[in-house]
Amino acid sequence: MKPHIYFNSNIDSPDEWKAALSQHFPDMKYSVGEVCEDPESVDVALVWKLPNRGLSDFKNLKAVLSLGAGINQLDPEKLPRNVPLARLVDDSLTQTMIEYAKAATFRYHRKFHLFERQSREAQWTFLPATLARDTVVGVLGLGELGGAIAKSLAEEGFDVAGWSRTPKHVDAIATYSGKDGLSDMLACTDIVINVLPLTDDTRSILNLEFFVQCKRGACIINMGRGHHLVDADLLAAIDAGQIQAATLDVATVEPLPPAHPFWGHPAILVTPHVAGISTPETAAITVAQNIRRALNGEELAQQVDISRGY
Repeated sequence: MKPHIYFNSNIDSPDEWKAALSQHFPDMKYSVGEVCEDPESVDVALVWKLPNRGLSDFKNLKAVLSLGAGINQLDPEKLPRNVPLARLVDDSLTQTMIEYAKAATFRYHRKFHLFERQSREAQWTFLPATLARDTVVGVLGLGELGGAIAKSLAEEGFDVAGWSRTPKHVDAIATYSGKDGLSDMLACTDIVINVLPLTDDTRSILNLEFFVQCKRGACIINMGRGHHLVDADLLAAIDAGQIQAATLDVATVEPLPPAHPFWGHPAILVTPHVAGISTPETAAITVAQNIRRALNGEELAQQVDISRGY
């Protein structure tokens, strides 16, 4: 196969991806950047974001492959109709998501967020540790990534629960679903991790109503999308003592504007969308499989149902 691959991303290395993909397609044609010569010959678009003009000039496109686990960074108005779209889920991304979730969970579980604050204020105050089995971690979203995170935390000894829109079964995990199930889970959860896909149903789900249902003093970890969170409601919940602290890897506007109140807030840790990172060397295996599927007219792995948003 000699596919013509168009690559566009402002955060991923085109050279690293070219080197990785060339192991699978030595004779491929590879185009990079806003302007693509001969767009009508492009078979597959591999993108984090779409070029400013969209993909309307790519008349013979067989697939659009996202460089992320989500597709919300892609403007739906600029996506070509009737061209299959797929998310990227590979071992390196899953592993980095698990590592981030564990790091953030242990930081709250072992009270490092409090010790950090005490350290800045030159305070030496003993705070007793809690056993992992006595800390309840609730995971919002039990798809491939959420399920892997929940299982990994359970293996560390935490009491893990999971919530999804529709009922799901995960071994060794207490699962909840629906509106009533969400209330039941939040009432007993110490640390809440959000890895839900962003849909019309989940947009702004982390709002004041949500926080009021949480166990008082719970900590929030948002690894999903910035639009899951109502910023002002989180600040109000922290001010009221309902929410103790939050770790936010995503924001409604990225990069987070310099004047945003999250910056410098003593109870909020902001990270620059680094929770899940795909390594080209490993992720290229998954991408190459989908390129072959696209060229053969087959359904893509992790193909997105546009009507559902994931």
